[in-house]
Amino acid sequence: MKISMMKSDQLQQAVELSDRIFLKQPEQPSMGVSFPPIFSPGISHSYGAWDQDKLVSFMGFVPFTIQTRGARLNIFSIGSVCTDPDYRGQRLAGNLLEQCIRHGESSGASLILISGGRSLYTRAGSRLFGRALRFRLSPAVVEPLRAATGKKVNIRAMQPHDLFQIQRLMEQREAGYVTTASELNKLLDASAYSNVIRLKQQVLVAEEDGALTAFAIIAVPGDTMTPSRESTLVEWGGSPEAAALVIADAIASFSLTELTVPLPWQDKELAALIQSAGILPEYIRNEGTIYLVSGPQLLRQLAPLLPEGLIQADGEHGPYRLNLNHETLELDDEGLLSILFDPESPYRANGSVTFDPVPLPYATGLQYI
Repeated sequence: MKISMMKSDQLQQAVELSDRIFLKQPEQPSMGVSFPPIFSPGISHSYGAWDQDKLVSFMGFVPFTIQTRGARLNIFSIGSVCTDPDYRGQRLAGNLLEQCIRHGESSGASLILISGGRSLYTRAGSRLFGRALRFRLSPAVVEPLRAATGKKVNIRAMQPHDLFQIQRLMEQREAGYVTTASELNKLLDASAYSNVIRLKQQVLVAEEDGALTAFAIIAVPGDTMTPSRESTLVEWGGSPEAAALVIADAIASFSLTELTVPLPWQDKELAALIQSAGILPEYIRNEGTIYLVSGPQLLRQLAPLLPEGLIQADGEHGPYRLNLNHETLELDDEGLLSILFDPESPYRANGSVTFDPVPLPYATGLQYI
């Protein structure tokens, strides 16, 4: 069995294997359509296991940059992990994961986001991370949401000429993926997460005086696939008040009986508007798991957000020394991820840690793989 980085002309085999494993209905779009960051021709960072010329196991590995306040994180995401049923039990996925981790190390990445929490990943050191809120909205919230904002906006479906304005609104998010207009155009068309849960992606915008002030990407039931989940907010951006109106309009326009709205912890204004309509959230972790590739690399990339000299790393995976006023706290990888990204970290409980937690985007969004 040979393990190697995928070449562009081998990706069609990865599409065929992924389709065989993941597609549950004949109407469901091919994985090659839904996930262009993984399967489009070009330089691939993904890995495969081969039995001679046959691809028998695959792990999608895609580079991204996350902008969070004044810092930029170089990360990879893992997705579309699959093994031919005839070749399972040979630890092929584990070997692919080891290759991806080494690839991340040599690339200068700080983190790997993984769209899952299987033992395959947790045994290797991936962990739950961050915090989020999940709201479940019914038609009863439509009028309270409209009343809570006090705004009047024109809400309509996205048109192609809206692309640059939507990109501008995405860039204003407190934490988000760095995405060019061309990349955004492909992601909007691909509808990755909506296709996975067998829903139809809709993009609505709020317009005021000829300018877009908010958008919402929402997965709703369509005409061809049987949904595997309830309608879901995939991504939003812009004014929280205008976004709340878009969400209310979507519930009414698409006759939704329920809309799930997951929000990372930093989306406090939109969360407060939803709560003002009488909906209480469920408090959850961010989606999937995260692997710390290199503690020193992460600290360097987060340097604009951290007081100088606050955290010192003694090695690629610690231990890490957090210098507080009257003591030095020693952390392992899990402790470092907790204190950096979790606003409810136990290390923050006594109030001795005064720097703000670092926001990350909700992982099951437009860039989901």
